[in-house]
Amino acid sequence: MRLKHLLILLILTGIFSSCRVFDPSIMLKTKRDYDYAEASDTLRRNYILQSGDILSFRLFSNQGFKIIDLTSLDDGTRTNTNFNNQNVFSYLIEVDGAVNLPIIGRLKIAGLNLKEAELFLEEQYSNYYNDPYVLLQVSNRRIIVFPGSGGDAKVINITNEYVTIIEALAIAGGISQGGKAHKIKVIRGNLKDPEIFKLDLSTAEGLKEANLYYVRANDIIYVQPSYFAGRQILQSTTQVLGLVSSVILTYFLIVQFQARA
Repeated sequence: MRLKHLLILLILTGIFSSCRVFDPSIMLKTKRDYDYAEASDTLRRNYILQSGDILSFRLFSNQGFKIIDLTSLDDGTRTNTNFNNQNVFSYLIEVDGAVNLPIIGRLKIAGLNLKEAELFLEEQYSNYYNDPYVLLQVSNRRIIVFPGSGGDAKVINITNEYVTIIEALAIAGGISQGGKAHKIKVIRGNLKDPEIFKLDLSTAEGLKEANLYYVRANDIIYVQPSYFAGRQILQSTTQVLGLVSSVILTYFLIVQFQARA
């Protein structure tokens, strides 16, 4: 009777615990009545600089005359592409929001957008150069893409302000075979209180809404994976049966040992 009760307890425990492993890979769940952010043009026209950004910095005099100087043309038909790779230096915006630049030293630029920062630095360098021209670009903006299956998540660098959700998924290799195209979440902003958008890309009509979404730095694109209940139940049942078999074997070994004793 004790063995019978033990087996019943083990089977019930296995059945109830198996309900928790039907979808173990699904992350970032929301309640059924969760209030998702409304679809709108999510492109922020001017990226706001922040601590941790790495700036690609270029400085020219005479309002950037060298950029379009005719002497830099090759055969009068195309620009010298090597020029684009010259005079490019990288600088980190530190925790206090300041960046340490040559000649002018440390200046706080976090909170400015790229255009404002360029104009601000041009003003600072005007004390040393004639009509300075500054070009800035953030080189370490990233997004995270979970395409819908385990082990395929990617961190993608973005340098273009106009990368759509569709393009980001394409860069990541597309939606995985096990991913649900009708359940895509875009998580944005402070992770303590994020803004969450929900997309349905399973139909052509869904593209109309998706075209309104442009990625921003630190976005998380999450494609919900599918799970196969039959396979999960089989795996759970196999685990339970293996446990039951072990208990039965142990029980009979104990009984035989006691009988011999």
